[in-house]
Amino acid sequence: MSVQLGKPRSWLRETAQLDLSHPKIHITALKLTQMLRTPRERAVAVHDFVRRIPFGAFSDVSHVRASDVLRARRGDCHSKGVLFVALCRAAGLPARLQFVRIQARLLHGILNEGPPAMAHAIGQVLLEGAWVATDGYVVDPAMFAQARQRLKREGLTCGWGLRHDAPARWDGAADCIQQFEPVDLVHSYGAYHDPAEFYEELSHDEGAPSWVSRLRYALGAQIVNRRVARLRESPAVQEQPSAA
Repeated sequence: MSVQLGKPRSWLRETAQLDLSHPKIHITALKLTQMLRTPRERAVAVHDFVRRIPFGAFSDVSHVRASDVLRARRGDCHSKGVLFVALCRAAGLPARLQFVRIQARLLHGILNEGPPAMAHAIGQVLLEGAWVATDGYVVDPAMFAQARQRLKREGLTCGWGLRHDAPARWDGAADCIQQFEPVDLVHSYGAYHDPAEFYEELSHDEGAPSWVSRLRYALGAQIVNRRVARLRESPAVQEQPSAA
């Protein structure tokens, strides 16, 4: 994604949600990256670690800390994005979250009762003088494989948390967007040093959530988690050999 570089020092700081000094965040970042030579290798190592954490929706993403996600061993685009950025920063890599609003076609199959559009978080790391974007850490490998099968079987271009042509991995050299297609982009909010600033602005733009909307979001998160668990555990579908 084409964005302004800004001031890299701003993208290395700790915030309430990006709790870099938490012992588990510090130690995890050190274990993942201390033996790697280049920033790109370190970014990919962090990315792949976060990707291996199972996908799971949080009922409240506006206050979740990176250490919370590490402790819970699950996360969605917002919460895993917070962990990804925190681990990158703890490893000395300037990182931030880009927030966009997208059509919610990716929710097909896992929350058909969901909203027509939704906010989506994308991680960005400053590598070789350019911001490289990815949301490839959101969908864990088991979910990814099952989602690809479902999309192929149903003839869909987006759903089950994934776009049908999603790249299988992120190499740190180019953008990797797995969860939506360019046509789904409704609005870009911009890149944020502190994710809390985005959530605060969003609450003012769309109105503070009522207890009814908070309850609906919490129930939606439970539905997503149940359906994703069933998807991840579905038996693999074997490809039929073509006739000679």
